[in-house]
Amino acid sequence: MLRERRRAILATARSLQRLCRETLPLMLRQVSGKQLIGSVRDVVATDRWNSFDRFHETTGTLVQHYEAAGAQVEVESIQTGGRIGSGRWIIQEAVDVRGATVDAVHPVRERVLDWRENPWHVIQWSAATPREGLRLRLQILDDMRSIERLPADGLAGSIVLTKLDPRRGLKLLADKGAAAVIVDGPVPNLPNALAWTKFGWGAIPLERSSARLVGFVLSVKQGEKLRRLARRNGQLTLDVKADIRKYVGHHDVVSGVIRGAGDPQDEVWAIAHSAEPGAVDNASGVALTLEIARVIEGLIEAGKIKRPKRSIRLLNAYECYGFFAYLERVQRLQTPLAGVCIDTVGSKPEVCDGRLEWHATIPMSAGFVDRVGEAILRSGVRRHRPGYRVCPENFMATSDTLIGDPQYGFPCPWITTHHRDSGRGFDAYHSSADIEKLLSPKGLETCAASMAAYLYYLADMGSGEAGELVRSENQYFIAALGEKKRPQ
Repeated sequence: MLRERRRAILATARSLQRLCRETLPLMLRQVSGKQLIGSVRDVVATDRWNSFDRFHETTGTLVQHYEAAGAQVEVESIQTGGRIGSGRWIIQEAVDVRGATVDAVHPVRERVLDWRENPWHVIQWSAATPREGLRLRLQILDDMRSIERLPADGLAGSIVLTKLDPRRGLKLLADKGAAAVIVDGPVPNLPNALAWTKFGWGAIPLERSSARLVGFVLSVKQGEKLRRLARRNGQLTLDVKADIRKYVGHHDVVSGVIRGAGDPQDEVWAIAHSAEPGAVDNASGVALTLEIARVIEGLIEAGKIKRPKRSIRLLNAYECYGFFAYLERVQRLQTPLAGVCIDTVGSKPEVCDGRLEWHATIPMSAGFVDRVGEAILRSGVRRHRPGYRVCPENFMATSDTLIGDPQYGFPCPWITTHHRDSGRGFDAYHSSADIEKLLSPKGLETCAASMAAYLYYLADMGSGEAGELVRSENQYFIAALGEKKRPQ
């Protein structure tokens, strides 16, 4: 009842009604599910390798798409590796993966894994082996106490197969002499999927930087097969090769800019992170920003909408390490006025239980964007019928949504189809099962058109629209306060 009453108050903003009645339908007709899926495919083709040299190829793809859409393109390079300095927004190492294999060589010969067949087999920030590889004995250890009880050199010359989180036991395994680790941890309900596994976030943590292990991943089923092989044949010897280069390099922040008609310093932003191997998380978000550029620039060129007063910056980068670094390093007269985080969108309804979530911006920022975005999303879902229900949610801190903190950022809600009814993420989250088939073309269309309309409304807002929002926000909070019970 409370939410319905507040929505009715927001609907009194005539400019927002007009946008949902006139502009949003134009955008829904302009979006293309085929184009969106094609963009997802293009991004995944290079990002799936989880290697910085391939991330630069993704940059080229994004530049081509934005230019084809008619947007202006800017590419800013952020250093990766080298002097850490304050440590803020620094990835400690750039890493190129060129190949990795594991083979059982004694007493049986059998291929265990090959990175070229599935790049999720290599743990991110893995160390390399010598060119000729390493010959190691396999030890299976699935609990920390067993590892702790080993002598100091108890794992010397070994590769450990474990279901433990390697970040938790990384230093201990290295201290005990292990040269490599294979993780066969589970992915919910997907025994053939490989979990996206990392030794750290942005590289091995500094306090564990001496713990350099070669790291691999198997699915639960592949792990069971290797475990059976070990039980059947006794001590297994594995031949391990990992062609991995670490260096001081850079990663890219790509902007597609829909130029405004007014002051070029006035901007609204959409952030959608690239450099991640999944289709849903987050090639879908990147595809949305590309489609937003195509839709808005196409409608402007066709004379169906005017160029907005402010510029719309569509930003793709290596999650917080790109967005926060860009915001901090690129000089501008003012921070963006508002925006949105587009992360994990367009899932098939059965993948996300039909939940299209709109998470509020951080509470201390300007919350009017929450109501504006919700109204537009509801209109988009009602008109396009993608099989979703709009679920307004409280602020949730992620690597990106903290950019809404007003001390350095801008009001930034989060649109996502990440969560199921249970509250947890979709089954294939951060795994090799996060593939294009999980996406709904119609769901992507709905999200793209709705976010295009949201960004356009904010970018073109004038004093009249602002006045309407002030009045509706005032009524909104008066209604909210009126429904609070007075203390006895």
